[in-house]
Amino acid sequence: MPKRAIDLSPAVGRIVDANLNRLSEGLKVIEDITRLAINEPALLNHIRHLRTRFAKEFIRLRRAAVQFRNSKQDLGRGDRFDRLKRKSLNDVLFANFKRTQEAARVLEEVLKIDFPDCARKIKSVRFTLYDLEKATLRAANKINLDLP
Repeated sequence: MPKRAIDLSPAVGRIVDANLNRLSEGLKVIEDITRLAINEPALLNHIRHLRTRFAKEFIRLRRAAVQFRNSKQDLGRGDRFDRLKRKSLNDVLFANFKRTQEAARVLEEVLKIDFPDCARKIKSVRFTLYDLEKATLRAANKINLDLP
């Protein structure tokens, strides 16, 4: 049986595209900090697995949404849109966990309208992120990533 076509309105498509990007970019930042600064193999495996699973499970959605991208006119494009200051790798790690969780929540809510199965999968990703955040920040605190 063929999978249901992913037909997004332009508004939903832009929201989905922006938040898929936000979530995948944040996961990559978390993965690299875990890999190169925290150096916890088991934790890295969990994060990498989530990132690659997310990329595979939502490739059709990404392909459907990218056509609505309009980054040149995105009101959030300017530097003043991102007001959080980072003073340490721990700040970067924390900010990117929040970024991924917020993106997952937006996707979950928007996809509930026409794609409840996708919304449920995203909800699972969000709760996995909550668990990984706790474990990763605990590991980061052991090695003190707050040092300048």
